[in-house]
Amino acid sequence: MTRERAFTGFLSVLTIISTLAAAGCQTADTRTEASQPAQGPAAPQQQKPAAVLDLPAGPPSPAPQTTPAASDDQVSLASNAEKTAGAPTPPPAKDAKGKTAAADKPKIEIKSPYTEANPTLLGLTLKTDAGEITSRFGKPKDQFVMEDDADPITVYDYTDFLVGFNSQNQLHFVDVRSGEINPGLNGLKLGDPVSSVYEALGKPDSNTSYVLTYKATGAILKLDVDPKSQKVNSIKLFAE
Repeated sequence: MTRERAFTGFLSVLTIISTLAAAGCQTADTRTEASQPAQGPAAPQQQKPAAVLDLPAGPPSPAPQTTPAASDDQVSLASNAEKTAGAPTPPPAKDAKGKTAAADKPKIEIKSPYTEANPTLLGLTLKTDAGEITSRFGKPKDQFVMEDDADPITVYDYTDFLVGFNSQNQLHFVDVRSGEINPGLNGLKLGDPVSSVYEALGKPDSNTSYVLTYKATGAILKLDVDPKSQKVNSIKLFAE
């Protein structure tokens, strides 16, 4: 009886020890789980992109070509090329009478302007030799003779003006025909108003509705006036 109680007591002790041991393991496991940091939801794994097949998509498009900007030198060369490429040369300009204009006009240089003591027109002095006139202005555009019983006058036509020579080949008159040349009358030109005549030459010796006349040493200066417009339409210098 005593042995049975002792054995029963031994079993009870074993049972208590086993229970305590199991409880200790659970507590350790709990502490271990508590000591581990809490982990959040697993991050989604990145999917690798699907492989792209490099299939040919037809012939490659040609790269756009950029035209280089033309430099100033190229422009100049192009211009010169156009000029020398056989372009026709325009004919010289002509006046209303079909005569060649400015390019062939004689050059007028006024070295001796008009004065009463030294009357000149276009810088020309009366009784000058014909050879001196042609050496200065070249050959005339036209030439003709004004018949006169006393002394025929040979006329040289230079388009903008006429010069006449007597039988001794001396300058007998000068006739200005264009407002584009300087006659050497203190700035007065063909086509100017009558008021400009007075400013340039002073009061005339003779004044009519059509003609203003100035007497000078061995010569007469005559200016014809348009009575309607009151402008000078002719300027002549005659040997007296």
